[in-house]
Amino acid sequence: MPIPIGIVGSGASESSAVVVLYDGMEKEVKNESLVLVRNKNGANVLAVCRGGLGINESLRTGAYTPGVAYAKSRRIPSSVKEYFLFKLQVIGEITENGISQNRMIIAPTSIVELFTDEDSPMHYLGKSELFIGHYWGKPNWKVPVLKEYINYHIGVFGVTGSGKSYLTRYEIIPLLRNAGYDVIVMDWKGSDYAPYFEPTFTLDQIKIDNMTVVRYFGALTKNFHYIDREENPVAAAVETALRQVEWRGRDPAESRQLVLQKAKQIILNSPGVKEDTKTLQLNRLESSFEIITEEEFERFLGTIEPWEIVQKVKEKGVVVIDMSKGIKEQKLSVFIAITKYLKRLMERKQTLNIALVIDEGPQYAPWQPRGIERDTTDMIIDLCALGRSYGLSIVILSQGMAGEIGLNAAVRRNLNTQFIGRIHPLDVEEAQKLAASYYISPETLLTLPEGHFYFLGRMNPSPIPLLISFQLR
Repeated sequence: MPIPIGIVGSGASESSAVVVLYDGMEKEVKNESLVLVRNKNGANVLAVCRGGLGINESLRTGAYTPGVAYAKSRRIPSSVKEYFLFKLQVIGEITENGISQNRMIIAPTSIVELFTDEDSPMHYLGKSELFIGHYWGKPNWKVPVLKEYINYHIGVFGVTGSGKSYLTRYEIIPLLRNAGYDVIVMDWKGSDYAPYFEPTFTLDQIKIDNMTVVRYFGALTKNFHYIDREENPVAAAVETALRQVEWRGRDPAESRQLVLQKAKQIILNSPGVKEDTKTLQLNRLESSFEIITEEEFERFLGTIEPWEIVQKVKEKGVVVIDMSKGIKEQKLSVFIAITKYLKRLMERKQTLNIALVIDEGPQYAPWQPRGIERDTTDMIIDLCALGRSYGLSIVILSQGMAGEIGLNAAVRRNLNTQFIGRIHPLDVEEAQKLAASYYISPETLLTLPEGHFYFLGRMNPSPIPLLISFQLR
């Protein structure tokens, strides 16, 4: 049974209150402790303790008092006028069907009770077959999850060492599997997921569509030495050559030569083009292919189609794309190739029941995207919009929340469930916004231990963030 710890003080409202602790209970109640408020004005209320305060009237520092004089002379002042309190953030009114919004003012002098280890209050949040981790400090309090909001997309935020990958690998991916989702993981470093799941595909195994290959070559060669507003016959010739020549699966030198020669023929055979213009185009083509080396061609010789990856994930449940052996543009090109196919399926009104886990999210959708990053950012936004209707869940991991270290704002707005671990100091402004709403201090977010995350958003049956943890392995 919950144990009484104090009474509600003056100034309570329907959404917040202050509990004045009974003598000695300051040693039992902690920040983030869950409590039951037996509201004298109505039903019982579930709340969380945040923002504790110890007060001694004899030690007020705004003026010189006897207590201050005692402290100054290294003596212990009286504790007669000492008391402790906690701010209470209301989760909701407890009903037969779970938690509902509390609309009644919490009466002062209402009794507040602390849940013991054996009395888990998680069942008050409603019935669920899905759980993630456990409530902070309570390994047997499994935190329920609302399955119907999984495809409203998920963000995992925290600095290096906060436990993002552990949370995703050991909690979020199993949760997605239990919810009926197959999972494609884009492992940017190739070390957080690839060693733990099979099958794994590497970048050079995957077939990239010709348009994306041309876009990549264009990024290397400054648009084949054309300015953006000019018509680009060289890029068009290369794209046509890629379509007409069997260049994949060959030796890189042979592939490069086949595409180059075919592009030359296309330019030379262009009707209605003056000879001096053709010469200029050929020069630009040759100059571009000095940059487009055999090594660059080798990046795109893969033959595994995106549809084969989707087929494989349907068979195996989890597939990892190991993106470690490639430069950024190649990684983003592979991402575009796979997501184009997923988008096409959804545009055909096909339900996917697939989750796409994107590690190192700002690499795909930075605060201010440039070049191919614009394409990946727009693609993620489109996937989020379609995914809510066709069973695609986007899971994005990021070290930062906003600004230069964070995600693009338009992408982040689509992440309706968030797990926030220890944040980067540059994210203090974002932390202050959270603190203003939920009494979570920025200092708390800056110092969270590894494996501790605030769980908030649509998947959380609680309307306010809950601090969860999980077993680190």
